[in-house]
Amino acid sequence: MDHPITLGSGKLPENRYEYFDTEPREYLVLIGGGSPYGSRVGNCDPCVTAYILGYIDLLTGERTEGRSTISWVITNEDYSRRSYAGIFREGVKYRIKGLPSKRSRSFYPVEVLGTVRKMPFLDLLWKEYNRPVFMHSDLFGEMKLNKRYEYFSARFDWLGTEIKVYFNTDEGEDEKCLANLEQFCREAERRDKEVRDYAADELTYLANDWRDDDHLDHEITEEEFRSRIKISSVEVSAEGDYDVWFDDDDMFAGHSVHVSGDALGAPDYAALEG
Repeated sequence: MDHPITLGSGKLPENRYEYFDTEPREYLVLIGGGSPYGSRVGNCDPCVTAYILGYIDLLTGERTEGRSTISWVITNEDYSRRSYAGIFREGVKYRIKGLPSKRSRSFYPVEVLGTVRKMPFLDLLWKEYNRPVFMHSDLFGEMKLNKRYEYFSARFDWLGTEIKVYFNTDEGEDEKCLANLEQFCREAERRDKEVRDYAADELTYLANDWRDDDHLDHEITEEEFRSRIKISSVEVSAEGDYDVWFDDDDMFAGHSVHVSGDALGAPDYAALEG
């Protein structure tokens, strides 16, 4: 993509004057940690958010590291066309003109001036971002950190079915999350029956409304629902809340079954999703 590239209108929206200075500076920015995405809240103008792993203020020389975001307002037309999708590429360092924040170490980007090949500080951040991080579990072995979506995951044999087990990383809570996940999986036999029974009781009627008649030409019973759904993943939080997902075995148009609850109690939520 040719540079320079104007971001949005290239100007600060009036409703953000109190948050950012109007005198632009130049920054070197490392893109990483997720794809840029567009969003709209209520009647506000749409905006684009891009993940960054760090940046350098070229006026002051100040260096900032850590996964964060930069955002800018776009037009409704650009939002509909998703014209922002190709502006940034992960792992690339960009020279950006932006307006510094009055309240924090951030800025409002208005123009992409170009890319740079080498910058030791940012290159080191990219190398560190790509370094694998693991957490050991006596039950799951080495759980790998997905840095983009910030969760630890592993594979686990759940009553003869290999599933994905995971928890979102939270500084100071990872050990607690892991302990809760291990405890939940040690109770696999009881938990499996518990969530299947609840899902069948709550969702069989809906599954019949959604069933794929090309694969199934009869009414789904609770017993069939309970036995045919295939567990695929389990997530547990530091508070003990859990989420269990099942595949539908092509009973009702390829949807997923989601059951959640509190580890200290019975399931309290079930839905067909996807």
